[in-house]
Amino acid sequence: MLEILIQEESERESGETGPCMEYLLHHKVLETLYTLGKADCPPGMKQQVLLFYTKLLGRIKQPLLPHINVHRPVQKLIRLCGEVLANPTENEEIQFLCIVCAKLKQDPYLVNFFLENKMKPPEGAGSSNNLGAVAGSSTEEVVANDTGQAQPPGAGSSVADGAVHVSPAPADTLQACAAPESSPNHILQDYNLVNSLLNLTKSPDGRIAVKACEGLMLLVSLPEPAAAKCLTQNTTLCGLLTDRLTSLYQALPQSIDPLDIETVEGINWGLDSYNVKEDASAFPGKRALISFLSWFDYCDQLIKEAHRMAATTMARSVRERFLVTVLEPQLMQTSEIGILTATSLLHRIVRQVTSEALLEEIVVFLLGEQREPETLSSIQGNPLRHRLIEHCNHISDEISIMTLRLFEHLLQKPNEHILYNLILRNLEERNYTEYKPLCPEDRDIVENGQIPGAVYV
Repeated sequence: MLEILIQEESERESGETGPCMEYLLHHKVLETLYTLGKADCPPGMKQQVLLFYTKLLGRIKQPLLPHINVHRPVQKLIRLCGEVLANPTENEEIQFLCIVCAKLKQDPYLVNFFLENKMKPPEGAGSSNNLGAVAGSSTEEVVANDTGQAQPPGAGSSVADGAVHVSPAPADTLQACAAPESSPNHILQDYNLVNSLLNLTKSPDGRIAVKACEGLMLLVSLPEPAAAKCLTQNTTLCGLLTDRLTSLYQALPQSIDPLDIETVEGINWGLDSYNVKEDASAFPGKRALISFLSWFDYCDQLIKEAHRMAATTMARSVRERFLVTVLEPQLMQTSEIGILTATSLLHRIVRQVTSEALLEEIVVFLLGEQREPETLSSIQGNPLRHRLIEHCNHISDEISIMTLRLFEHLLQKPNEHILYNLILRNLEERNYTEYKPLCPEDRDIVENGQIPGAVYV
């Protein structure tokens, strides 16, 4: 069937729909295939259905996803992906999801077809009121079968050239629907494409997990604000990033030589092919260190490529759920070995980060947001900053050197707040004079107007 469709398209002018494609669209052939694939009857049918969908979307040049009889079964098939890890169809599932992501990257507006609306009753409301509200809303909206897409009557569909099209809802409308204040029944949005990819990132097969990460990177870069909002608010993406970062950090040895942390090879996220038997410079904990730095690099690149709204939310999540919760106690501890290891890892993170949003959150974590001149009371507002400055003159030379290197690389980063917070805010009011105690005979002002004993820098 696929070869017939490809041959038919090649024999016709660009954009013209042939009779075979018309039949596929009008008679809901894809819906039938989805039903067979879901039941996996006969055995192996799910795998064949996934392959057919993948090749159909990948090899047919004319846009198919805008058709309601295409994107609806595609949406339902997406829900089946990632339900069971390490199942026989996992490879076909990730190929199918990646081709859908690639199509959305080509035409970002299509992502609106994959944001499913679902009603959430307000807290404290009775069940009878909820039923009444839903019943009342049914007279004003037509909910698309199997997808949950709420559309005004007659506003979503059009028939042209014998094919049924559904126009995507504008981003402003989707944002309004997602706002809790817009309706007594809150409308939440499901992003099943993201949820399926998140499930597959946990696959024991490293190649599947990497492909899922690539798919997520395509989705976060889409320019649609509604998709970015749904991505961060209604999926577990932020939790996945920070939870895995935390677990990989906690898997590190309590003590690692700072030189080993600094000299480990350039880390890029992707398939981990490290083999300890072939590594002449192996050290205890190197595999765990590479895994941690690789995942941090993925988080950094994901935030760098993401829509600004999603990038800000993900970076804030990394700060709140990893840096503050996990790393800060390690930097504030009293054990010199623990301080040295934590500072070395923090230095490597600062040196490695490239995304603007994540760098801003790291700077806020280290230095705080204060911009007024420093006072004794302001030091208590950000104890970590004060502690790191104290570590520059630590009794342990290793801790002092590593902390100084941390500040050195921090000052090299392209962020205005770093230089202002550490230096410029204390120069604005010229409060950089050191006054020595005055002797009784030095009470008078000298001729040049300076106070005796004052040291001017």
